[in-house]
Amino acid sequence: MPNKLLKAVVVDRMGVQVRRLFRQGRISVRQSSTRFVKASWLGVFLVAILGGCVAAPHNFTPLASIKTDPSLPQTFKSAYRLGAGDEVEVKFFFTPELNDRLTVRPDGKVSIMFAQDIQAAGLTAEELASDIRAVLAPHVKQLDLVVIVRGFASQKAYVGGEVTKPGSVPLTGNERLLQVLADAGWVTPAGADTVVVVRRDAEGTEKIYPVNIAQLASGQNMDQNISMQPGDMVLVPPSDAVVSDRWVDQNIRQLLPFTPSAGVSYNINSNPKQ
Repeated sequence: MPNKLLKAVVVDRMGVQVRRLFRQGRISVRQSSTRFVKASWLGVFLVAILGGCVAAPHNFTPLASIKTDPSLPQTFKSAYRLGAGDEVEVKFFFTPELNDRLTVRPDGKVSIMFAQDIQAAGLTAEELASDIRAVLAPHVKQLDLVVIVRGFASQKAYVGGEVTKPGSVPLTGNERLLQVLADAGWVTPAGADTVVVVRRDAEGTEKIYPVNIAQLASGQNMDQNISMQPGDMVLVPPSDAVVSDRWVDQNIRQLLPFTPSAGVSYNINSNPKQ
């Protein structure tokens, strides 16, 4: 039985029993609270024992295989290739009236005068300029033009989970995992030591790569500091301790008819008996 289902069953059974006795008037508020606390700790104990026998399923891809992915990360030396959302400007030297500013559509194409659909995604600026010349050749005599990339909307990675600023992070160069996490405000104290990077391969299949950022932060195993690619998703799950605390808070503390508290006091002015 999965851990979440096991926890739900334990809490449901013990909660129903205590509430039934209280409604029938067979126990007081104080007695119901005491029984519920005892039953809650018993439930936690059972979940800890039985839950440890359940193997957590995973489909992680070994991080070492990320270096052999066919979709290699961009480097400073490679020509930039356009993606959906990028903005380009087409400038004609002798026919400035044809100048236009275009945004690559989600289907990867752009539209310009005399041509409704020109493939742009996956091409360099020079390759797109060459294709535009070929399409406009029957309509325009002097085709001295240049394509300038003005916006890089497609160059983003995404960070979610236990980070200070979840959301998209622009990739302007050859950013690595630590840089992306730093841009997201770094991992909060509630975050786990291991994060996962979700990446699509050339066939569109999503793969999950575990990365131990605790080792990276201490300067160990720096091979894990992989280069990020557009569309990568970095997920920072909560630590096991935080997951347990949140479960206890949602399923035990919030169900109690009082606010649990504990304290110790000592009177320093008291005198021992003579």
